[in-house]
Order: sequence, then structure tokens, then C-alpha cells
Amino acid sequence: MAKFMLKCLGLIALLLFGVLFGIQKAHFEMNELKGTSNKEAVETINSLNNNGENKVSSHDINAKQETLKKIDSFNVFSALGQKLTSWISAAFSVMISVLGIIIQEMLDVFSP
Repeated sequence: MAKFMLKCLGLIALLLFGVLFGIQKAHFEMNELKGTSNKEAVETINSLNNNGENKVSSHDINAKQETLKKIDSFNVFSALGQKLTSWISAAFSVMISVLGIIIQEMLDVFSP
């Protein structure tokens, strides 16, 4: 019975780790799709300005970015998802620390 429970807990932990890893990867992919890393785009625009092919100033880009930030509407599901993930992250960090303490205590008891 104990072996079965350990196997089940191990599988559950493995699946949970896989889900959390997938959520983290999806988060990074969404940031890339949003374009939060605009360094490459700015470098491309600067190179175009240096060649004289396109006349876009950094002031125009900053003004457009500020306008887009103001236009961005509030998404209820996004806010709920962010709160839920923060709660889940906090709960799992507490569970992992408690599990670590329990394992440490068990090792202290069984060590000679």
C-alpha cells in the first residue's frame, strides 16, 4: 500500500510539474507574441534610419507605445488568471517547503 501511494504521489508530482512547465512556456511565448522584447525592432528601425530609407523618429515610436498602453482595455479573465496563478504559486511554494521540512525531519529520525 505504501509503495502504491508513493508511486501515485510521484506521478501526481510529475504531472503537476509538467503542467506548471507548460504554463510557464506559454507565458514566455505570449510575451514574445505581444512584442514585449522590442529591442530587435528598435535596432531594425535605427538601421533603416541610418540608411535613409525610412524616416521614423524614436519620439514617434514612444508616443505610439504610450497610446497603445492607454488603449489596452481591462480583461477580466486575464486579471482572474493572474490572481489564480499567484495564489497557486504561493500555495505550491508553501507545500514544497513543508514537504522539505517533513523529509528533513524523517531523515533526521532515521539517521544514526
